[in-house]
Amino acid sequence: MFSIPRNVTRPARYMGIEPNRVLKQPEKGDVRFALCYPDVYEIGMSYLGHFLLYELMNNLEGVWCERCFAPWHDMEDYLRKGDRSLFTLESRTPLCEMDLVGFSLTYEMNVTNVLNMLSLGNIPIKAEERQKGPIVIGGGPLMLNPTPFQPFFDLIVVGEAEDVLVEIVTRVKAMKGLPRSRIIEELAGLEGVFSPLLGKKAVKRLYVEDLNASYHPVRPPIPVVGSVHNRLNIEISRGCGNGCRFCIAGYGYRPYRERDPLRLAEIIDRATKETGYEEISLLSLSSGDYSCLSSLIGHVRSKHKDISLSLPSLKIGSIAEEEIELLGRGAKGGFTFALETSTAELRDRLNKDIQIESLISHLPLLKRHGWRKVKLYFMVGFPWEKEEDFMAIRDLITPFVRNRIEVNLSVSPFTPKPHTPFQWLAMEDEAGLREKIRLVRKAAAGKGVKVKVRDIRTSIIEALISRGDGRLFPLFEELHRSRVRLEAWGECFNPDIYDEWLRGRNGLGESILGARDANQTLPWDFIDTGVDKSFLREELERAEGKEKTANCYRSCAGCGLSCGAPRQEALRCCTQDSTSYLGVEGTSSQTPGEMAGQSEAAYTTFTIRYSKCGDSRYIGHLDTIDIVLRAVRAAGISLKMHGKYHPKPRVSLSPALPVGIESTCEMLEIEAEGINSMDSSLIGKMDRCLPKGMRIMGATRGGMDSTHNDFGYLLVGETGLEGEVLRTGNGGSRTFYLWQGTNIKELWLSGKYERIVKIDNRRIDGFRADYQRNIQ
Repeated sequence: MFSIPRNVTRPARYMGIEPNRVLKQPEKGDVRFALCYPDVYEIGMSYLGHFLLYELMNNLEGVWCERCFAPWHDMEDYLRKGDRSLFTLESRTPLCEMDLVGFSLTYEMNVTNVLNMLSLGNIPIKAEERQKGPIVIGGGPLMLNPTPFQPFFDLIVVGEAEDVLVEIVTRVKAMKGLPRSRIIEELAGLEGVFSPLLGKKAVKRLYVEDLNASYHPVRPPIPVVGSVHNRLNIEISRGCGNGCRFCIAGYGYRPYRERDPLRLAEIIDRATKETGYEEISLLSLSSGDYSCLSSLIGHVRSKHKDISLSLPSLKIGSIAEEEIELLGRGAKGGFTFALETSTAELRDRLNKDIQIESLISHLPLLKRHGWRKVKLYFMVGFPWEKEEDFMAIRDLITPFVRNRIEVNLSVSPFTPKPHTPFQWLAMEDEAGLREKIRLVRKAAAGKGVKVKVRDIRTSIIEALISRGDGRLFPLFEELHRSRVRLEAWGECFNPDIYDEWLRGRNGLGESILGARDANQTLPWDFIDTGVDKSFLREELERAEGKEKTANCYRSCAGCGLSCGAPRQEALRCCTQDSTSYLGVEGTSSQTPGEMAGQSEAAYTTFTIRYSKCGDSRYIGHLDTIDIVLRAVRAAGISLKMHGKYHPKPRVSLSPALPVGIESTCEMLEIEAEGINSMDSSLIGKMDRCLPKGMRIMGATRGGMDSTHNDFGYLLVGETGLEGEVLRTGNGGSRTFYLWQGTNIKELWLSGKYERIVKIDNRRIDGFRADYQRNIQ
């Protein structure tokens, strides 16, 4: 068992016991790859790109890819005070002992976490100071402008990395034993890859041309601590053809590509069996633009009726009535629409091709199918805004209020990003942004609308980093010396440190955040995204002239990628044959809540008894219940649900088990559809989806009776402690005490006992033969 301080927050983050984790026995010459996400476990375990690379790398022979996340402050203190190294989850190997250490940088405020993780892993933070040890690779969306932080990396991968990473690990395996510098030089010659150690060169952004030939994860590790997006993420398309002029994702992931719906159906069917997730999210930059959306939704609804389905941010007008009706047959969260601005003139400048009237006309339909909440995204800080643009928000939200639909207004400052037509614009200053946000709040006042505003100073620092150059490198060194990290968490962010550093730099902040000359060389120009710079200039001119550009779904916009009209090709995927196969025809019109009201005779009550020992003792109570229920679903068992619009399984539980306490007698009562017994085969399927240390010990028909409260605790420790002595170990050095009292959490935190195990009082007499075997 792994032992860490008992007061560490959410200790299961550091255990590496997830179902579907990959364990290998590495041989001499194998490549050890630490895949690092520079934020805490709950964030990193929500990132599809992390699962994609993890599964893809581990499918390669002679490669073991392991995960690592940024520790929270308490765990970091434990590591530093004990001179311990940050380690991978799977094998608990220090980062400095790996062959490759890769970071996916998706957010500007995580750069400081990279430096902290390198330091904790006993790796020098500067590439030029590394004479030995692992090769440190940087990738992710931030590498579209790596200039401010590139000296921290030995290699940088620009663009979609899955194909080139296979080539990288293959070459590293073949070159093992050669000088580190020679390997870096060889890898830097790959397309889309460069080494800051060898000087700047023009780099072409990588992208996967055929998404159907690209790998998609089907067996991701299942979090043992609730992640931010704790669901099955399915990437239905990549890129975006809408051409919003402010959006780096839209320009940085061109061209638009779709996955074949039949392939997606196979991925969904396999992944649901491997994970047991209760929710699927169809991921895309604009999910409503997926050409076969209704067919795919119909497949999920017909084959996975207990699973909730969600779509990320939608473009207004991109989702049809048929799709709303299909989505309405499942559990509902809220719809999210990215409006960005409230007036047509501003939307024309942004090239935001949406019709507000279309959304308003759909409000009765949304309400009829059970939606009671929408989220609307707005941005402030564009140079063309006038006061009447903000006041128009009142008219926009009035129809929602009239239809009694709850509105959450999310407001973010506009950040001019590299490689977009707006890269030459200035970032609005703090005073101007505060005034515009005041006008938004004024417009929404009295409407019962919840307004959530993204922190202004955080947005300004994000802009500084995303638009920065090599002059910011000393800033990151200073931030690291000051132990700045975890800045994405509001309580850890201190903008004063940035302000103080910038004050003595002769207008450096203003030069980075200010407007740029359209003819000057920009720090990120050496990155070739495939989009012509002349096209970006023309788009900025069109914005000034309130002119729209047709999206890529209809015709080629002529950006320079020469990819034609990608959606026309994608539409050919959505044939009548695929529609029939995917099961759109004949799908039930009932909601899960209505299905839950069907005949009681269709369901059988079972009580599942399970153990939770070893490292799994660190999993919290609610996370444990989610894990067991997912294991039940993964075994193909349908559960009785209750609730019309937000159905949940009907379950009963044994009392909550404090974190750190083990148990051999946890119980969960469920109502299962279509089965009369749970044999060893079914239990084996459930066990396969449980974390290390948890297992199903049996399942009986009928509900829990009063015996589920008849338990005590074994306190395992040295002699001379309180409690009835049940058994003394060899030599009297280890004693098992029986405790029937309360305050068990306090006993654990006291540190007197090395283990505390909850046991069934009815089986105390059989302890020597049974429980000794279970807990040792």
